[in-house]
Amino acid sequence: MSKVFLETKVPGIAKTYEFSADSMMKVGTVKRAMIEQISAVENMTVFQDPDKVLFCSIDMQGLLQDGETLGNVGVKSGDQIMLI
Repeated sequence: MSKVFLETKVPGIAKTYEFSADSMMKVGTVKRAMIEQISAVENMTVFQDPDKVLFCSIDMQGLLQDGETLGNVGVKSGDQIMLI
């Protein structure tokens, strides 16, 4: 297990956040935690339907599936993620 530090962009509100996660966590778990934390910080519902939010890797230029683990798909510290 190792920590990865991610820069997460949310174009819908034109903001960027920093998160840390365990490399063995599933994408879906990380995505839900990010959505929850962003909504808490912004004190509003940022995503109307969290189940339809896409977790995109800017560095790998693609979508990551909820069942994949961060480490297995190659996500590493410093990578940029976009939630759309």
